[in-house]
Amino acid sequence: MDRPLRKDAAERRKALLDAARAVFAEEGIDAPLDRIAERAGVGRATLYRNFPGRTEIALAVLLDDMAELGERFADRDAPDAFLDFLAALSDRMVRNAALGGVVRSPPSPELLTPLRAAMIEAAAAPLKVSQAAGVVRSDLTLKDIRVLAAMLGGGLHNATVRERNGIARRTLELVLDAVKARLGEEA
Repeated sequence: MDRPLRKDAAERRKALLDAARAVFAEEGIDAPLDRIAERAGVGRATLYRNFPGRTEIALAVLLDDMAELGERFADRDAPDAFLDFLAALSDRMVRNAALGGVVRSPPSPELLTPLRAAMIEAAAAPLKVSQAAGVVRSDLTLKDIRVLAAMLGGGLHNATVRERNGIARRTLELVLDAVKARLGEEA
């Protein structure tokens, strides 16, 4: 079992994640890692002590986003909670488009296991609420979250910055339509 980080270590880790998120968004996944350490106000040794490499810090950024989405949607009781969750997930994918290659081609598929688990955990509560309200199709399962995420992010690969928002918006419209309950369907 992992021990909680000391307060100062947790603050440095958060600073590194915030800096990585910003640097990757501005410069892409191949940005120099030294730039992340510099922006976070820490030394290279601190960066590498927390994250051994580029893949690990990129995955940590994505995991941090999933944790935040999970917290944000854990207590939502609005019927559209799952639809709102998917919109927020789409926004995160657009923001983190530079990190898509890490998800599409990880050095080892097992590296994505925690991210997939976090995404399912974050989606569980809003899906349950929206299905109970009859807003989302009843045959949708938590295993489908991986498919929905792939659909939301798939069109962003190789899209220019100018195209990205339009593609994301249209993909979200199609995904939302696909998950909504049809008239006459029982919840």
